[in-house]
Amino acid sequence: MVTKKKAPAEQTARRADTTKATKRKAETVNPAATSEIPEPVRKFLKETSIPKGFVNPRPIVLSELQKRVTEMNLRPTVSLEQLLASANRIKPAELPVGELPQDLRESIPALEPGIRRFHGAKIPLYWFPFPGLTSACADRFGYMSSAATRVATKLPFNVATQLLLGQLGDMMGDAGRDPNPASHNPADAGVSSIPAGFTYFGQFVDHDITFDVSSTLDTDTDANTINNMRSPTLDLDSVYGRGPGLDPFLYLFPSSAPATAIKLHRGTNTPALPGGPSSNGSQSGMVQQTNWDVPRMQGTNTAAIGDPRNDENLIIVQFHHAMLRFHNAVVDLLVAVAFAGDIFAEAKRIVTHHYQWAVVHDFLERICGVVAVNNAMASVPAAVGSSFRMPVEFAVAAYRFGHSMIRDTYWVNFNFPNAALGKVFEFNRNPKLPVFSNWVVDFNAFFDTGVPVPVHNKARKIDSFMANGLESLPGFSGIMAVLATRNLRRALALGLPSGQGMANSFGIAPMTAAQLTSGLPAAEVAVLNSSGGLLLNKTPLWYYVLREAAVLEGGNQLGPVGARIVAETFVRILKRDASSYLNAPGGFTPILPSSTPGNFTVADLVAFAGVTQP
Repeated sequence: MVTKKKAPAEQTARRADTTKATKRKAETVNPAATSEIPEPVRKFLKETSIPKGFVNPRPIVLSELQKRVTEMNLRPTVSLEQLLASANRIKPAELPVGELPQDLRESIPALEPGIRRFHGAKIPLYWFPFPGLTSACADRFGYMSSAATRVATKLPFNVATQLLLGQLGDMMGDAGRDPNPASHNPADAGVSSIPAGFTYFGQFVDHDITFDVSSTLDTDTDANTINNMRSPTLDLDSVYGRGPGLDPFLYLFPSSAPATAIKLHRGTNTPALPGGPSSNGSQSGMVQQTNWDVPRMQGTNTAAIGDPRNDENLIIVQFHHAMLRFHNAVVDLLVAVAFAGDIFAEAKRIVTHHYQWAVVHDFLERICGVVAVNNAMASVPAAVGSSFRMPVEFAVAAYRFGHSMIRDTYWVNFNFPNAALGKVFEFNRNPKLPVFSNWVVDFNAFFDTGVPVPVHNKARKIDSFMANGLESLPGFSGIMAVLATRNLRRALALGLPSGQGMANSFGIAPMTAAQLTSGLPAAEVAVLNSSGGLLLNKTPLWYYVLREAAVLEGGNQLGPVGARIVAETFVRILKRDASSYLNAPGGFTPILPSSTPGNFTVADLVAFAGVTQP
């Protein structure tokens, strides 16, 4: 196995301090909210099988694990030694499946495709998405800023402003603005130090928590009237859907393993020569993959997944496939240790908690900085079960920083060392579906897995220069085809405060006009200065966040306003969720194999999912 870099000791210490502060200060339970949680769900949440620091006093030995892996025909994604370390961190089940109520115990096998007896079946409540069972209604968007701040600082909603924003948006993706577009060297201007995979991981996370299908660009709209069609919880409902009881088509029910060892379906590839990761660091080490896609409906090739947006481009759908395999690998781990409880429910919990940890300690710490994340953990008040509305300052402005990180070209695998952005969309559309075997993504080039590849894709800087390919999005026309203009116009319609207004509300000194225009082309400065300097005095929040990152942080992370909006939103999402890792009884520490014990990164996730090796 490849040895990867370890996290700095002081960063680990900061995380520990943050966790302690969070547990002391932030989890003020809302009695009314928790009393409404159904008793079976409350009992499940209370009795975690992986309490912090637990080590099995009667450990499984390597020979026993080897025997079970062989008998159950399992295919571990990591070495047996690594699997053994994780196996002995899992506490035996408090409630074996054999002791479940009779109707529940006998209903589970009846859900298998060959039987399909859902009518009258008794299904565990904790198989379903937790938000509907544990939290107050949170199905709307809203605002983080006060009404007074918005009224005083938002741009006027009129034709003149719309035209001005159209000019600005059109310029942001003009060809020639982004220096060194083909470079992957962070020493070059325009190239970030952040692995390019985080651009698409960020998109995946967004699809887990927000989905606006009803707001319009043409009308002044109150965000509180807009429905959020995705639960604002990091619960992976984009992967698990509504669970095996309501979305059984997503699931692979066992035929011989324990009845609750339910996995997620994967799809097959269109055979077209070798692709994906290599076994020897060259093109000859690739193999023709057969099952490296998401499941698809026969005839239309529509992805049978929890969120259709995760089939938007080749990279994100391949990451969704990795998440399917991640769950299945955890199921295999629980089968290997003869876990006697509800394997599906426990696998889902382990997957979700490790994913949430990676969101905070890998993704957010890179994007916002450790200090901003720690400050949010220590200061954001959010009782378990408290009400929540997804702030549009986050969803429509600050979190759209990822759009500026998109590259015009990617090293996809040895077959396609310089794939244009258009190809990343083209090879995820009919007639090139299911995903061609030679286009299977090598995620070693997108995350720091430690597996050698010729090119490590680096994201573009977080700044106001957009990839030229975002000037003409596939499948759209007019304003909807220009991503930057669309973003600016949506924020205008929803009445977001200006960047300066948001900064002042946080007690942060706003950027000066000189800072906002630093390094910009003359034509763009002219647009900002037109109409009496309207866009310099009331700078659109999304654009302000991008300029702040570029000028104050060199484009490698968000500036103070953007980082605070993003970090505080995620921390509030996690704190109010009774099922999140922050609320795990006794605390939570990752147990799955990782490059640094006690930590878990997105690179560790794709490695354990088994997509970094052929």
